[in-house]
Amino acid sequence: MATEVILTETLFEALEQFESNSADRILSKLDEIESFPDHYLDRLKNHPGHKLRVGDYRVLIDWDRDDDTIYAIDAFERKNEYRRLGTYRDVWGSWRDDQ
Repeated sequence: MATEVILTETLFEALEQFESNSADRILSKLDEIESFPDHYLDRLKNHPGHKLRVGDYRVLIDWDRDDDTIYAIDAFERKNEYRRLGTYRDVWGSWRDDQ
């Protein structure tokens, strides 16, 4: 069974800021991970999430293995990746309640 990938509002807001070809590459890669997420996702250190690498961009992922669901939370340039992760600590998992 394929893993369900849910794109959050925050991700769409971030993608609007990128060039269209970069946003398209990110969306394409998110489609690819449905069948074999272990291959594409890397666990973050000192953070409950995962990351998906797409060129110079990173997508912050919350992988709910119990429900076989992946939440694509946000996307940003690699150089900003670790600086922005702290902003999610207080709200981690809140997007799961939106279902």
